[in-house]
Amino acid sequence: MRRVSRTCRQLCQYSLPDLPKLEGINKKLLIVIQGPTASGKTGLSVELAKHLNTDVISADSRQFYKEMSIGTAKPSRDEMNGVAHHFIDFTSLENPINVSQYAEMCNHQIQAIFETKNYLVMTGGSGQFIDAVINGLDDIPVYPSIQNQLQSFLTLNGFEALRANFSSLDPMGFERTDNLNPRRVLRAMEVFMGSGKSIVEFQKSPRTNDRFTAVRFSIEWQREDLYSRINQRVDDMISMGLEQEVFSLLPQKDSAVFNTVGYKEWIPYFEGVATKEEVISRIKQYTRNYAKRQTTWLNKYPDLQLLNPYASESLCEQLLKYRGLDNV
Repeated sequence: MRRVSRTCRQLCQYSLPDLPKLEGINKKLLIVIQGPTASGKTGLSVELAKHLNTDVISADSRQFYKEMSIGTAKPSRDEMNGVAHHFIDFTSLENPINVSQYAEMCNHQIQAIFETKNYLVMTGGSGQFIDAVINGLDDIPVYPSIQNQLQSFLTLNGFEALRANFSSLDPMGFERTDNLNPRRVLRAMEVFMGSGKSIVEFQKSPRTNDRFTAVRFSIEWQREDLYSRINQRVDDMISMGLEQEVFSLLPQKDSAVFNTVGYKEWIPYFEGVATKEEVISRIKQYTRNYAKRQTTWLNKYPDLQLLNPYASESLCEQLLKYRGLDNV
């Protein structure tokens, strides 16, 4: 992934290169805004969709659920600003959606929108879900007997012991996987133990997509600034009633979806073994860790275009210059 200088002066001078127009390729354009949490994806996606007179496709796998709003930073009606959003609040925790189901539903929705529009905005931090829509699902082997062995190990020894083994066994997979998610860790370890290859190796071969052209963008903040934004967002969530939202979901705390940063950290608090201050501190730390993993995930995209939040031009203006979209 292309890196920009870390000095303020150079950051403010940075801009996207001039790139070819859309001539000669599929004119249906999916504009993907992805990257770490709290980087400003929602605001940019709405502004862009308003300019292009189109819709927004959500690729945040936690915003799918009606019960999870504050802790997922789900956009409010005011923030949506009249732009149609798809795949927000469309299911419940009782009916979880996996990446395969999302990819199928999302591709149907994209096809329907492209019947009347030439542009569409997709935004979210769930890189695996985005990749499944654009490139299809990877053909990753399954090893049921190893699944059973790993599940038994997890039950007997706990998740931290499983993570430690994962880190030692497959450092590359550990770095590029959501290693705080038991389901993802179990799956990655299963693949490595069964095939001798990191799950990352199976995710490196994108397939040809002739349905539309996808272009990817990410907003690149300096780390300290991104972390400050994350900390402020968590404080805002607390003020908005995150504690009450999580408490109302405790009957569903065994749901795999509940294993989400901002939610799972409250369980020790409600069990009387952690203070509220400790919970908030952990949420901030784990969210920063999650943002780091999201940034690492972006390294796999050689064509990713970085938007500069320190430039004189707005993020939307920078993006619209790409392939002449400022003339749309």
